[in-house]
Amino acid sequence: MTKFIIFTLPRTGSTLLSKSLNKHPEIFCDDEIFHFSFRDYFSVNQFRFLKIPFVPKKINYIINYPSTYLRLPGFLKKYFINKKGEAFKARGFKLMYYQTLYTPGLIDYLKKNNVKVILLLRENILRNALSDLRARATGIYHHQEDNEEQRSGLSKLNVDTDALKAKMNDIVRQNKKLEDVIHDMDYIKIRYEDFADWDSTMNKIADFLHISRQPVKAGAKKLNPDALQDMIENYNEVESWLRQNNYVEFVV
Repeated sequence: MTKFIIFTLPRTGSTLLSKSLNKHPEIFCDDEIFHFSFRDYFSVNQFRFLKIPFVPKKINYIINYPSTYLRLPGFLKKYFINKKGEAFKARGFKLMYYQTLYTPGLIDYLKKNNVKVILLLRENILRNALSDLRARATGIYHHQEDNEEQRSGLSKLNVDTDALKAKMNDIVRQNKKLEDVIHDMDYIKIRYEDFADWDSTMNKIADFLHISRQPVKAGAKKLNPDALQDMIENYNEVESWLRQNNYVEFVV
């Protein structure tokens, strides 16, 4: 059994990757099992945190710290074992960087138990930032049941360049932290941009996970349009800001 995680930041194509890998007959790839909010669309295998209503999230994190540290090893040991009737050769889940901040002992467990890492990054930090800002503004993060009308129904985003700058800088910092965390682990780096060569990328991951190469269809669709002009209401202002701040490579 190959144990693995997809280690990443929001809006990098992680849902596309996890759902696609889960279509491979030899892989079980879960969602964010350490998401704190217990959202219904996440995995039934989620780690259960104690969540006290009307208490700030950061206080809830602190309250959970001792219990999480004690429960994590047993939870993960059980998680990485096939259930009755399953015969998966690789088993893993998606992990966001920020989730490691309230799960003490998680990274140590992954390292000690030789859990492989698919490090997923998005080189186009502008697209990464815009996708995050738009998702937060609309509350729509992914296509729901392949609804083609959903994307066309999304309004253009009016971009605050100060907020955009802060988000892009934050992505750069967190990408560095991702690589720092896993530098001594068994990992493969996959970029969002690699999905353009889909079959080759899926084969590369299959080899890394020690499972057979098989055709895998994409498990999700893009939500945002290809052209920035179709996504940004104040495009001319944003384009000018990008050029003035040495981000001309992102202007297409």
